[in-house]
Amino acid sequence: MHADNLTGFSKWYVDVTVPLIFHKRGALLSVLLLITAALAWQASQLRLDAGFEKMLPLDHPYIQVFKQYEKEFGGANLVLLAIKQNDDVGDIYQADFMQTLRDATDSIFFLPGMDRSRVSSIMTPDVRFLEVMEYGFRGGNVVPADFQATPDMLEQVRKNVAKAGIIGRLVSNDQTGAMIFGELLEKDPISGKKLDYFKTADRIEAIRQRFISPLRYEFVLKKNYESLSAGSTIHVAYEDPRGAFFNWKNLELRYQAADDSFVTGSFKGSDLEIRESANPDYNPNIDIHVIGFAKIMGDVANHAGEVVGYFALTIFLVWIVLWLYTGSPVISLLPLSCALLAVVWELGLLHLLGFGLDPFAILVPFLVVAISISHGIQITSFWLLEAAEKSLSSFDASMSTYKRLVVPGITALITNVVGFATLMLIPVGIVQEMAINASLGLIAVVVCKKILLPCLLSFAPIKDPKKFQAHQFRRDRMLAPIWRKASYLTHKPVALIALLAVAATWGWAEVVKKDLAIGELHAGTPELRPDSRYNKDTDAIVENFAIGVDVLKIIGESEADSCIQHEVIDTIDRLSWHLQNTPGVQSTLSLPKMQKLVYNSYNEANPKWNTLPRDSGALVVTVQPFPSSTGLLNEDCSAIPLFVFTADHKATTIDEVIASFHEFNDALPPESPISFKLATGNVGVMAATNEVVRDTEPTVLFWLYLCIGFAVFLSFGRTLVSVICILTPLVAVSVITYAVMVFLEIGVKVSNIATVAFAAGVGVDYGIYIYSILEENVKQKGMAMREAYENTLHQTGKAVVFTALALAASVATWMMSGLQFQVDMGILLTIMFVANAVAAIIMLPAFATFLLKAPKDQQGAQQTEPEVLAIDCTTLANEKA
Repeated sequence: MHADNLTGFSKWYVDVTVPLIFHKRGALLSVLLLITAALAWQASQLRLDAGFEKMLPLDHPYIQVFKQYEKEFGGANLVLLAIKQNDDVGDIYQADFMQTLRDATDSIFFLPGMDRSRVSSIMTPDVRFLEVMEYGFRGGNVVPADFQATPDMLEQVRKNVAKAGIIGRLVSNDQTGAMIFGELLEKDPISGKKLDYFKTADRIEAIRQRFISPLRYEFVLKKNYESLSAGSTIHVAYEDPRGAFFNWKNLELRYQAADDSFVTGSFKGSDLEIRESANPDYNPNIDIHVIGFAKIMGDVANHAGEVVGYFALTIFLVWIVLWLYTGSPVISLLPLSCALLAVVWELGLLHLLGFGLDPFAILVPFLVVAISISHGIQITSFWLLEAAEKSLSSFDASMSTYKRLVVPGITALITNVVGFATLMLIPVGIVQEMAINASLGLIAVVVCKKILLPCLLSFAPIKDPKKFQAHQFRRDRMLAPIWRKASYLTHKPVALIALLAVAATWGWAEVVKKDLAIGELHAGTPELRPDSRYNKDTDAIVENFAIGVDVLKIIGESEADSCIQHEVIDTIDRLSWHLQNTPGVQSTLSLPKMQKLVYNSYNEANPKWNTLPRDSGALVVTVQPFPSSTGLLNEDCSAIPLFVFTADHKATTIDEVIASFHEFNDALPPESPISFKLATGNVGVMAATNEVVRDTEPTVLFWLYLCIGFAVFLSFGRTLVSVICILTPLVAVSVITYAVMVFLEIGVKVSNIATVAFAAGVGVDYGIYIYSILEENVKQKGMAMREAYENTLHQTGKAVVFTALALAASVATWMMSGLQFQVDMGILLTIMFVANAVAAIIMLPAFATFLLKAPKDQQGAQQTEPEVLAIDCTTLANEKA
């Protein structure tokens, strides 16, 4: 809309801001430079910050049960380390394997942040066996406290493992591997400091490398450091740390001080000598598989450099295409520089507010750049139009562009902010953090694109005006036939056919998206590629151990001493049997299952006594071997967990197991002495997250589009026509994208639920810029619809198409990433960036053909300015060449 046609608040806003931006440019740039320097310093302090609890929907009933029993029965923040003998080496009952297992168990036990009461392997004293002897029962540690790797002792351990019933859990099915379980604490119970997941992941990986690396690398001081003298070895690593920049690195190393306490110090690489030697702990006969949330975070963080590389590639590719578009390498740098500054501001504000950058939010700066580039291209494209066709100076072209685009641009950004704010409705910490992150980025975009870019463009050099104009006219002359053909969409029969085709596609998508899964559709962790080391480790553990890596814990609640009440434990046992026969469940474990084993042993292992006694006195005997430290019951036996080990954590598996539980639970009589509560364990967390996503996703979409529609409604004269023309293409693309996700086997989950909001944030820009020009041409210039739309495409359509293609090409490079969630986001955003542009170009004029009318006093009057303009582009180009 032209400045002459602005009214009310819009005119006031333009009148106030134009002098500030264009008449005091030096002062403005100085202020922005100081703010940028301050925020750049803040951004430099930003660090990756992961947290397990941020991934949890803390208000969900499952998670409340999870938190209630976390101390008694453990949580879901596990570390699983499996040591496996290589093929043809033999079973675990060999001296070198047992030594490795003991050392690895000790390393996990002393790992900072580890809950030492929950470290378990056959080497720990909480793993015991029980057997019936002629004189009664005999039990003890599976691996005796005085264990020595003699043939007799190794054979005794073999027998103890069989008696303990831990094959498939702590020992692999074929007894060629052993498992170490550990559980991390979110905060240090003494200092209260939050666990650093990235350092923890590095320490876990160092434990693995300690036993599979043939070499070790000692960090030796070159000069005295505090109480340590030169020549002291302060650290040992099992991967070569030396590289091109090692001498300039600052290393945070944990070392043993002179008083034998462990402290962390900061060292320069140049102050250390690396000595390479044979690794005495190396065991060539084994491989080690490690999984757990901390390891996932570490692997994701290791790809951070890769993400930055894709970021740089995106900027470079967009710069090249912008250069081709504008004809000037300098001018093409201006919108990109502002986009990068917006990211600096975003990250600086994020740190200023006390946030870190979560690995799952590491793609948000990409999306801020995408939205920033979208607005930057529109502004630059209009500036080119004003400078070339009206022969305006850089200053005058910039001021004219600002007056014309500031209101629709601010409207688009307000709808972006509102759209991202709707993500706050999802009660998951990481999603809310992403919403805050994106909103801060959009605040930065408002300043960098709507204030800084017009100011910079007013200084843009046009060294050869004739050559500059010829380039713009040549590009527009090439595009003119495309816009002329596209304008046929405003013929009512063509518009009707287009809308019917879209309606049919939309209807098809509505049917297909009913099969859209909420949750993960593939085995392994969804954050990493299927062929990643982590997912290979997961496959190895699932293949060799009966329990798998996914567990759902159901808590049975009753009165105290319920474990000696037959009706209570029989109900748990029946639920265990019911779930064990549910597809997707590998095995179950519960106190009643172990009680039956004890009772059976009392009766000479006769199969007919593999049952639960009805007498409370007999049940007392069956419970005695199992203290609360086993995790099978709490102190007063008022809560008894049932462990359900699933084959995987696919959405279909989780849904089937949860449905099977409810089928059993709903059939219990009201007077049942026990009530069951869902759920803890990592599958319980996933089930809760899936339910939250399923329940809130429709609400988020409703408020997203309602808020966008309301913002559009207020910005375009309170007309429903603008809402229909701009909003309907966005909704259609969202539905069609969901249908595509069904075919691509991508489920809706925390890592991609924000995609629709992010894509809508760019897509709404297309519609607002197109509609603002189209409405101006029809209502204020009195053009016929076809003429108006052809002129609209000439002015803004090229920027929309170019933006869509540039952004789609840049995010398409994400498909080469090592992060699966970045691959999924790349696929979805590529589709949505292009589809939103196509939908806006096709659907918006089709709706406008039937709904957008010129005022009555202008109907019938038709200006010929657009046709003359189109002709002049060719004529002027020939004259000025």
